[in-house]
Amino acid sequence: MKVDNTTQKHNWHIIFIMAGAMTASLIGSGFATGQEIIQYFVAHSWQGLLGILTTFITVAFMGYAFFRVGLNRKKDLSSPNDVFIIFAGQKIGTIYKYLALIVLFLTYAVMVAGAGATIHQQFGIPVIVGSGIMYILSAGTVMLGLEKLTNILGNIGPVIAVIAIILGFIGLFMYQGNLDQADQLVNAALANDTIHAASGNWLISALNYVGLIIMLNAGFLAQTGTHANQIKETKAAALLSSGIYAAGILILFLAFMAGFSRVGGAQVPSLIIANDIHPIVSYLFIVIIMLAIYTTIVAMLWNVASSVAIEGTKTHKWITALIGLIATLIGLFLPFDQLVNIVYVVSGYFGIVFLFIMIGKFIQMHRQYKR
Repeated sequence: MKVDNTTQKHNWHIIFIMAGAMTASLIGSGFATGQEIIQYFVAHSWQGLLGILTTFITVAFMGYAFFRVGLNRKKDLSSPNDVFIIFAGQKIGTIYKYLALIVLFLTYAVMVAGAGATIHQQFGIPVIVGSGIMYILSAGTVMLGLEKLTNILGNIGPVIAVIAIILGFIGLFMYQGNLDQADQLVNAALANDTIHAASGNWLISALNYVGLIIMLNAGFLAQTGTHANQIKETKAAALLSSGIYAAGILILFLAFMAGFSRVGGAQVPSLIIANDIHPIVSYLFIVIIMLAIYTTIVAMLWNVASSVAIEGTKTHKWITALIGLIATLIGLFLPFDQLVNIVYVVSGYFGIVFLFIMIGKFIQMHRQYKR
């Protein structure tokens, strides 16, 4: 059923909640710790700026497309990842539907490992402690259900983004005298494997990044779109969220370029900046990193669990606890930066293919709508 009451005024509360939920789902351990930004953008030196612009445009399109499907085809989204079938058809869509579940499961493991790595880097506490706490919090939240989950994420997401941007600004100010050395230092770090690159080309890296976002967030964003009342709200929410997200990437990119000699080889680069500002700031930023991880993994765990069992049932709660526990144990076996480089990049390539499927389908849907 299509809903597009163009005479109705925007409900800005819905727009902000949707944009906040989308932002929160995008900002996970890779973003907050800085590993994503190092591998997808900084690794390409100043060409990374082109990658950030590409990311902004494609994430805005992606968010709008998924929100709009959620608005117009609520009845076709009985399972979170049915959105893949809507765009790609029954055969290919079904393959992507189950592939997305595998990606979500593995990425949950990556992000829980990120929580453990952050706590270990700052306090020397065993990785299993931080990872275990994050597992308990995320599983408990998923058991509350989608409506409460959306409201929680919608309020936390923008706050995390703003604080990350402020940290980046301060870091850029502190390190700005070293910007002329950034290109040379980045290339040297790549040559000796101090840092990893998602791809050898900035455009492929940016598209891979968006492809990863698609694989991780398609189901959640489509379900979030069901909260909208009209298409204009989906446009505004997607544009607002992608703008906030791209701004955060840009500022942290510049801070990391300027302070590359300090942050280049760190598991948690953003925490190095926080420590350089003041030890107290580093403790506060650990809380922000944990919140960023939390807001993302609860959406992932909800997606996987809700694809296996009906939300609100005892079976759903048991499935949530079991899936989260298994993923947490897997996340403890490999270093965080290696997990990011392997799981994220491979998943991103599958997402790139689906991005082009989405563009073709969206053009077709738009033409039919105009007729």
